[in-house]
Amino acid sequence: MLNSVVQAATGGGGTMETVRMLNAGRFVSRGRGRHGTRVIDSYELIYVDAGKLEMFEAGRTFRLSAGEWLLLRPGRRHGGLAAYEPQLVFYWGHFVPRGAEGGARLEAMPSSGRSGRPGRFGEYYRLLLSELRESGPGPGADLLAELLLLEAGRRSEGKEEKAASGLAERARTHIRLHFDESLSTALLAEELQCSADYLNRLCRRSWGCTVTEEINRVRLAHACRLLLAGKLNVKEVAYESGFNDLAYFRRRFRALYGQTPAEYRKAHSLGHVNTE
Repeated sequence: MLNSVVQAATGGGGTMETVRMLNAGRFVSRGRGRHGTRVIDSYELIYVDAGKLEMFEAGRTFRLSAGEWLLLRPGRRHGGLAAYEPQLVFYWGHFVPRGAEGGARLEAMPSSGRSGRPGRFGEYYRLLLSELRESGPGPGADLLAELLLLEAGRRSEGKEEKAASGLAERARTHIRLHFDESLSTALLAEELQCSADYLNRLCRRSWGCTVTEEINRVRLAHACRLLLAGKLNVKEVAYESGFNDLAYFRRRFRALYGQTPAEYRKAHSLGHVNTE
């Protein structure tokens, strides 16, 4: 049965495994608890089958609905943003790349997306769980992991979607080039000649966060580099990173990193930091 599924999914051409499957499961919420905050050493692919799931990873937020997937990367702190909904059901799977080719493929993938064939995505996960129960990790599970990644990478962009994707990329490029200047959603929308509401919706769909959240993320990443360089005081770091309000800078920094700027500088200067 597995061979016929692979042939149907790949057009009969077969597939070469670039990942090794570790484990997988199906989560059914009882309306209690939330996803734990942690750092893992493998990739994790989450697919929401029903309900909604709110997650964060390294400063980015993701609000997933049924039919959407999320790829979490190793070495990045992630966790839940809200309590599990009672109707939430999602699949999860952990895997690692095989060699440089597998690693490059995974790093090139977006962090989240909507499945073009939700039924097929869920079917592959159910087959994967069955394969793991019967045979454990091995070639069969690896093949099914490949099919899941193929589904995650399957896109059928029309002209409007391609234009929207291009606009989102232009917005991100502008933020990276001008984060230390006066910048807001309204100013960026004016620069790109679109409405602020449309730009926010587009960026939330493309990046999993609002324009303001992305601006702050880029500014705070720059602030971290300046703090570790040790040449500027905290106030100077804030201004050099694009923050005109020192109190706001401190609040945003603590919200993202769980430390004040001064604590961050001190902890990292010691040469060892526990992430969890």
